[in-house]
Amino acid sequence: MPDDIEARYRSRVPLLEELSKLLHRETKDALADLPHIDRIIFRVKGSASFAEKALDPRTDPPYSDPLVEIEDQVAGRVIVFFLDDIQRVEDKLAGTFKIVERTHRRPERDAEFGYESRHFIYSITGPLAPSGWAQRTDIPTTFELQVRTLMMHAYAEPQHDLQYKASADLPSDIRRELAWIAASAWGGDQAYERVRRWHETPPA
Repeated sequence: MPDDIEARYRSRVPLLEELSKLLHRETKDALADLPHIDRIIFRVKGSASFAEKALDPRTDPPYSDPLVEIEDQVAGRVIVFFLDDIQRVEDKLAGTFKIVERTHRRPERDAEFGYESRHFIYSITGPLAPSGWAQRTDIPTTFELQVRTLMMHAYAEPQHDLQYKASADLPSDIRRELAWIAASAWGGDQAYERVRRWHETPPA
């Protein structure tokens, strides 16, 4: 089963890559007149990563058809300068993509600091799909888009690269180091937002 699901996914990668290019272009065009966009990135999930997610025993309920159900087979990311830019991006993309779900990923408690990002799930509608898409029944119906600030990104990407496990598995001093990094990123966003608003407020 693992080899089969990975092989089936791999056979669809060229089509997913074409979709990724189309979505990147549509997103770039939709945000063309917005300031403070640092970068727009789209990627196709790797076949090994897809198989690992599709067969993860912790998934509840388990996927019945992962080739269709897994939402981040094609995923994008928009990196912005300031916190207020996140809402501006969402508003702009509302005129381009049909939203299915929006989630604000952040620590559950106010006293905690950690990963933070806005996650959006959008429909893959006819005009957005590449040639041959509609003829297949083993394709996803949605894609994922994350919108985050440079500060959020500066915390999230090195943390993801380090691949650290649950905080309970880490020494106390390392947990405190990670908490300090996350709190610094959060504080940087708040400070930049205050500076931006001061800069944009006309003097009395």
